[in-house]
Amino acid sequence: MTVEFPTFSGESDYVTRRKQLRQQRRLRIFQRIWQLTFITGLTGGMLWIAMLPDWQLRSSSQIDIEGNKLLSQETIKKALPIKYPQSIFQIQPQAIATQLEASAPVSKVVVSRTVFPSKLTIRLQERLPIANSTRKGQQGFLDAEGVWISVKDYPSSITKPKLVVLEPTNRTISNWSKLYKQVSESQIKITQVDARDESNLILVTDLGIVYCGTYSPLLFTTQLETLDRLRILPDKVNLNNFKHIDISQPSNPILEMNPPKKDKSSETKF
Repeated sequence: MTVEFPTFSGESDYVTRRKQLRQQRRLRIFQRIWQLTFITGLTGGMLWIAMLPDWQLRSSSQIDIEGNKLLSQETIKKALPIKYPQSIFQIQPQAIATQLEASAPVSKVVVSRTVFPSKLTIRLQERLPIANSTRKGQQGFLDAEGVWISVKDYPSSITKPKLVVLEPTNRTISNWSKLYKQVSESQIKITQVDARDESNLILVTDLGIVYCGTYSPLLFTTQLETLDRLRILPDKVNLNNFKHIDISQPSNPILEMNPPKKDKSSETKF
């Protein structure tokens, strides 16, 4: 006689769940291994591709420079923080642009890269010298924004501007961009701007030395118009007879005369 023991459904469900958990665990392990293998292979493949000659910058001949007029392409390329050969994927365009703006007389740089064929294109805007200026004994230039650039940063063959600016030592020139625009558009030729004294802007012009007082863009426009009307002075007086013209009040210009020279024949001799 065979004795059959009853089977409890709860025990059967427990065994089934354990089997399912083991299967799920094995599946997750397999998925992780597959993902790791895929990522490793993909990374290795990308590194292998990146090291291929067709994906590298091997020399500066693969760099195109656009927008340069004063600086030679060789000068700009030497200033680039790039070591050859280097994978095109390792190039950081923004980092190159930032360093070039800091080390060269340029105001704006945009760097773009082309993967195939591998090359860089650098578009830049140079700082154009518009005035001569000396700082701490070093010769340099000012651009239209008032940025000072050493003369050493430009090629020796550069044509130097005719305008000379004397800057204050402890501050920037107030409203330089506006002041320069007005000076460059003046009907009277201005060869020097002395802005060292904030209370008295001094110009050297075709009419001589001109005192303008404290610079104000609106007032300066009127002062330049007054100077333009005074262009008839050389026809009426000897310019060597006065020290300067004061147009701090443009409605009432003042000619400061030189003291009369002593007549040597009238001097008393002992």
